[in-house]
Amino acid sequence: MSWDEPPDGPHPGDPRDSTPFERAAARLRLQLPGLIERRVPVRGLTPGPVHGVGRLRMADSTTYLVGSVEPGDLGRLTRSLHDRRSITLAGWERSPAGLLLTLGGTLGREPVRLWLLGPDQPD
Repeated sequence: MSWDEPPDGPHPGDPRDSTPFERAAARLRLQLPGLIERRVPVRGLTPGPVHGVGRLRMADSTTYLVGSVEPGDLGRLTRSLHDRRSITLAGWERSPAGLLLTLGGTLGREPVRLWLLGPDQPD
């Protein structure tokens, strides 16, 4: 018997039955409303661990791995940060493909939309 399993076996709906990705997504869904409510600004965007992925740094030290929805969205965000615009999380939505962030305060007619790939972890 493993230490992770209850003595009478796993229970349906037990958080231990979910995959690591599902547990991380659930944790992120709990964090996002607070970031929007407090209007925590974006402080930086740096290259992520793989091509096409960035590290989105928030003012409260929260860091997420993000990917572009439309080509150029990460570039527009970088340009907006360079121009010292106040960028905040305007909203988020859950779709079958994952969590989708909408950032307000960026350059352009349409807001920047990013796929939230997960929390950042040390390299």
